[in-house]
Amino acid sequence: MVDMLGFISDQLDQLGIPYEFGEWTGEISYPYFVGSFNETEHRLEDGYTGGVFTLDGWSRGSKLPLAEINDKLKKAFEDLRAVQEGTAFFITYWNGLMIPTGEEDLFRITITLNTNEWKGA
Repeated sequence: MVDMLGFISDQLDQLGIPYEFGEWTGEISYPYFVGSFNETEHRLEDGYTGGVFTLDGWSRGSKLPLAEINDKLKKAFEDLRAVQEGTAFFITYWNGLMIPTGEEDLFRITITLNTNEWKGA
């Protein structure tokens, strides 16, 4: 799981997306994104771990920055495959969903990625 989270963090950093895992700890500047991970499957026999990575983003004043980042992630994670230090990653974009916040000028999106990781690749 740690390798997967590090790999995703590196990808988001390369795309220029302001991101932290778990909770935002810095000074708030919009838009910003916070990630979480749910491991859905783990097999010892082939070193496979599957999961769902969720990225929640917030912006003020406009939904457009969230939609632009969603499009950027859709393209970057359309069919992302990589091998790093003996670990293979296959990550695909699943969906993006605008979620009402109840505040007039605060907007939220949840972006979901399917993750697959194989140790010892």
